[in-house]
Amino acid sequence: MTHIREAIQRTEYEFDTAAAHFTRRHPCLSLLCTFIGVPIFIIGAVYILASVVICPIAWACGWM
Repeated sequence: MTHIREAIQRTEYEFDTAAAHFTRRHPCLSLLCTFIGVPIFIIGAVYILASVVICPIAWACGWM
């Protein structure tokens, strides 16, 4: 259990370091990713999860 937690923390630290390095090297691109890319990703995730829930219900009710 401790090994898994340490592996997760190590991965999180490496990702944080890489993200900070990317932000220092490309400040405009990081802002673009933050304010355009992240909302698009969230909307896409909501759409996919809603479809996963609604499509089987619609199929079972005969609406599809």
